[in-house]
Order: sequence, then C-alpha cells, then structure tokens
Amino acid sequence: MDDWSVPFRTTIRMPEPGVAREQFRGVMRMFPSAVSVVTALDARAVPRGLTCSAVTSLSMDPPTMLVCVNQANGSLSAIRGSGGFVVNLLRAGSEAVSDVFASASADKFGALAWRPSPGSGLPWLAEDALAFVDCRLIADVAAGSHAILVGLVTHGDLTSATEDGPMVYWGQQYGCWHANHLGPDVAT
Repeated sequence: MDDWSVPFRTTIRMPEPGVAREQFRGVMRMFPSAVSVVTALDARAVPRGLTCSAVTSLSMDPPTMLVCVNQANGSLSAIRGSGGFVVNLLRAGSEAVSDVFASASADKFGALAWRPSPGSGLPWLAEDALAFVDCRLIADVAAGSHAILVGLVTHGDLTSATEDGPMVYWGQQYGCWHANHLGPDVAT
C-alpha cells in the first residue's frame, strides 16, 4: 500500500501564454460551473474557506477530487497545514454564502452555521451544502498563479434535499440547475 501521509509536491514550469488574459477570462465566463466552498482548519484550529468553481472529480478508483486554489489565497495554507479539505457543493439560494467566502473577510464563519465533518472534523457547511466530500490532501502541484490540489475522498454524502439543485455560476451571475433543465431525452 502507498504511503499517503506526506502529499506529493511539485511545480509545473509554465510556458508563455498563447492567448491574452482578458480574452481567456471572457471565454471562461461562458463555462458554467457548480459553486463550492472549500474549507479547512488553520494551525490554530480556526475554520478557513474560499468559494471555488475550479473543482472536479478526478478518479473513481480511488475516489479523488481536484481543487484549484489561488496561491495568494490565505485558505491555501490552512488546507496544506490540515492535510485535507472539505468540498461543500452549495445548494441553490446560497448566494450570500458564496459571496462571503469569495470576499477577503477575516471572519467568514462568524454568522454561519457549520459543524465538523464526519470524516476529518474539518468544516462542513451542512445547512448550505447540497452535498459534500471530505478529502485527504495527497498531491499539491504549483501551476502558475494556482495550486492544483488532489484529495483522496475519505467521506461524502448528500446533505440537502436534491430538488433544491446546485447553485451554478455562468456569465458572472448565479443561477440554479434543476433536473427539469435536462430536457425530455435525458434519463434521470
């Protein structure tokens, strides 16, 4: 069995960009993304977190998640220090929660209900998350302005009625994805 106690760390040497930054930003605005809050505890056991749309499953065998965090974000050191993170997929109607975690506020958890996740004890937004996954950090790759974090999923579950649907972000606006948006040809 592999020893995952120390995350794999490396840096990718980035080439010169092939497209202008603003052009790339405009194109990326057209990619709809689920809105998640990624949480951890810092060295003093203070909860930290950030709104993140750069989240995806990486593998089913073993179950792993990939999260991209800006190197300048203060929550990154909490994730690294705690050795893991929780991805809280926000349910529809959680715009205020997303905005707080996207801000530079030092007290993002002040007016928010949270509890320790069942797996790691890291912050879980049970009232605002449609689903969550608890991850142990197994790889940390520096790539340009961001760190690509790979987490081994140790626990996860649905936490809210699924008819709420997930909150999405597209074209610089929040929205909601409901099953009835799938159309008549898609089996649910």
